[in-house]
Order: sequence, then structure tokens, then C-alpha cells
Amino acid sequence: MPDRDITPSQSNTVAAVAWYRPEQWQNLRQISVDRNKLEATHTEWLESATKALLHLRDLGLNICPVEIDVDELGQWCKKQKRPVNGAARAAFAAVKLPEAEESPPDPED
Repeated sequence: MPDRDITPSQSNTVAAVAWYRPEQWQNLRQISVDRNKLEATHTEWLESATKALLHLRDLGLNICPVEIDVDELGQWCKKQKRPVNGAARAAFAAVKLPEAEESPPDPED
């Protein structure tokens, strides 16, 4: 079988990107141990996250925004005995990916 390179757009792999609602942003900052790495406002985060999402899609990656309920994230982290940080938020988004693929949030919201 010949070797062939598979580009990201040819891959069936889908990557999850955590997506947050404006009314939950301050709660996310409050429960996160790395809050100093998060944007101060949801508006700032949304601008940055939207640019990153579009950039990754332009590169041919299959990206799915996953709407995160911050209370559910906090409960999941507690059950997993892990701090709420970037790694935990990403892991939780990956866990929720199958649900999100059925009805992803609109990145413009």
C-alpha cells in the first residue's frame, strides 16, 4: 500500500472547542484556577475565540464549537477530582462533543 499524506481537511477527526454563554462568563472566571489566563469579559473572549476558530477551519481542521454549561463543568471537574483549568475545560468539551455535533452553537452568538 503506498504511503500518502492525509491533510487535516481529509481527516474525519473532529476537534472540540469550548464555547461559553455570556451570562456564564463571570462564573467561569470565578471557578477557574487559571482565571488570570482568561479574558476579562465574554466579549473579549468571543472575539478571540471566533478568530481562532475561523483560523483553524481555514487551515482545514474540522472544528466543532461545544457549548459548555459552566455549572456542569464545575460538577464534572469535582467528580474527576481535577481543577477547573484549560486542560479540564478542553477535556470536558471533548466529552460533550458527541452532543454538540448534533446541534453545534452558532459561533457568532
